[in-house]
Amino acid sequence: ERFGSWTTQYGYANLITQAKLLEMGEVVDGAIEVAGYRFGTLMACFEPFPSRELLEMMHHLAAQGGRVVWSGMPPVLLRDGSPAKQYWEALTGVQYSPTNHHGRLAPGRLIRFEGVLDDVDPMVVLTDFLVDRVYTLRPQEDTAVVARMKDQPVATHRTTSAGGSVTVLGFRPRDDQSGTMGYDVRYLFEILHALGAYDPTGTFEDINDNTEYLSRSTDYLVCRFPNGAIALAPHLRELEESWFGGFARNEDEDRITMEHLNLPPNIVHLEAFQVAGYTVDYIGHNAMTFRMEDDILVAFAGAHCNEIDINGATWRFAERSMGLIAWAPIEQERRGAAGALLQIRVHGEGEVYIPAPNVPEDAELVAEGAKLGSRGETIEATIEDGVLTFTSSPESSGRWLFVVPTSEN
Repeated sequence: ERFGSWTTQYGYANLITQAKLLEMGEVVDGAIEVAGYRFGTLMACFEPFPSRELLEMMHHLAAQGGRVVWSGMPPVLLRDGSPAKQYWEALTGVQYSPTNHHGRLAPGRLIRFEGVLDDVDPMVVLTDFLVDRVYTLRPQEDTAVVARMKDQPVATHRTTSAGGSVTVLGFRPRDDQSGTMGYDVRYLFEILHALGAYDPTGTFEDINDNTEYLSRSTDYLVCRFPNGAIALAPHLRELEESWFGGFARNEDEDRITMEHLNLPPNIVHLEAFQVAGYTVDYIGHNAMTFRMEDDILVAFAGAHCNEIDINGATWRFAERSMGLIAWAPIEQERRGAAGALLQIRVHGEGEVYIPAPNVPEDAELVAEGAKLGSRGETIEATIEDGVLTFTSSPESSGRWLFVVPTSEN
């Protein structure tokens, strides 16, 4: 619930202002491309003064097969002060008659869903704040009603010939992820899920392994990264917090707050956990990240662990549980003068086995020196069949280690 502002409390989407979206975004083949990323769903959470360019972008996105969701107040004026009615109605397939009161005050009233949103439970409107006003809509031809407040249509949905859609929610869908009401409020999530915003990979039958979907429906916060890495950690979304507030952190006040928080165990325990096309078994603490390439575990970071099972293959990287064990290949632009190929950090003592499929067998393992970026002592290690083996000692534990090619290479 602490995510965002009082009008946006939803952490399972990427947020961007309308100005930045228009500056950086472009509709390409049914998705919006922003800084090299593609987004198939665009939602306006509360946008009373859209620009004409934004409505045109939404129109192009839906026409090419993307999803558009409009939530809350239908716009009366565009950002430049000109009328918005004709552009918004052409986009949504909905007619709306503005009132002097900006919608209906409806605290305690019930909104029931139907059509493509039929699986979403009825929602009670909580307040009479502006963001909780409810707007009666008149769907045009080929636009379906998908929610009503008593007998009044308050949400609509239309599809395009390319398979896209435009959904109008004439209300603010609640999503109180911390359970402060005593129950899980997840209307925004369920609506986006019903509209197809959280597509699974399709690897598993009848299983949604989308990372954002898993973050809202399991005990773990799950993230994916552009290089293919998957990270997860225990999700504290059900923890009811009580911070002092303000615009800066105060260690003394934080300490008092922490004494009264009932923190859950900080343990990651995965059994056949299906995420982003992988089936994972793992036990550890804190956060865990892994990255696979060609069925090889090329990067990993975890605490109090010594192995992970991915898609039925067990990767045992230490003889005993290590306080921390992490490694990753080094990108070309970061390799430095020595041409370092692999970066490793281990907290603990014992035998360590690091997958190193692209490392020559005569490469060396060296510790970072006393000066940042300097070369320290060489650590005895072997590289055979794509596996780097060495002993983590008291001297090397807790230090950055690097695999570097020998001078002949």
